[in-house]
Amino acid sequence: MKTLALAAAVIFSVSAVNAAELANISASDAKASKIELPAPVLETQGQKCGYVAGELTKLHLYASANRSQLISHAKTEAEFKEFVAMWTPILEKFGMKVVSTEYKLELGILKYESPDGKVVRMFLAEGMNYDALSAEAMKKEQHMLFEALEKRSMTPIAGFMIKHEAFRPTFNVYYLTDANDNADHEVQLRQMKHGDDIAFDIVEGRVTLVEKDASFSMVYIGKLLGYKAKLAADEAGIQAKLEDYKKFLAENKKEFIGARVEKLEKPFTAGDHTYNYAVGMYFFQ
Repeated sequence: MKTLALAAAVIFSVSAVNAAELANISASDAKASKIELPAPVLETQGQKCGYVAGELTKLHLYASANRSQLISHAKTEAEFKEFVAMWTPILEKFGMKVVSTEYKLELGILKYESPDGKVVRMFLAEGMNYDALSAEAMKKEQHMLFEALEKRSMTPIAGFMIKHEAFRPTFNVYYLTDANDNADHEVQLRQMKHGDDIAFDIVEGRVTLVEKDASFSMVYIGKLLGYKAKLAADEAGIQAKLEDYKKFLAENKKEFIGARVEKLEKPFTAGDHTYNYAVGMYFFQ
């Protein structure tokens, strides 16, 4: 474990990644961006699924996905209509029907229904480790994600290379999965990335590992993984903290996966306390 992350464990809660149903784009971000570039050039790709691909240069065409809806941060109603015009045929291509649209206060919502309970989810690759200066490298990474989704029968429906100042050069993928009332329990394409190196051997077998893109980062398919780090002065203390946290998880109906207890190479001191042991705990949210 990294000392910096351990320090954070003392001062703050080094906890699970929150269940982010919406991408980190606010209405103010959309309002501040002056987008004058053309709409994405769409084309059909993919051997099995025929997903739609292209480039996104207009931020209001970028769709966040939660529940059974797609969301656009459009500055005007005209921009939202452009969003609806782009996404309606994509949804229809994969068996979904648009049931309503609503635009208010720079927020547009497109609701759809699916005959088989499928929902659209989106994975943004911006947090992954890849060569952002190489279009070829990014397309290779995107193709890897599409293949992983297809192997899990999670149909890819679209993927875009994103070229906009709101992001570093990046890409995303849209796909179908089975809906769950608790989004944390949906089988989704996700990334785990925290301050400590990941104990891959603990989580492998509980999720589908897509890529270890760094010692502290991985892309996977599965339910939302959580992580918690704690420190103690001695071995008895760290074991007690592990058992206490396992009890906390059980009380909150979260599934414990596994833990790794380590003796620190160098003692860590914070104020009047000196810590010699650490534990990293993994669970499903």
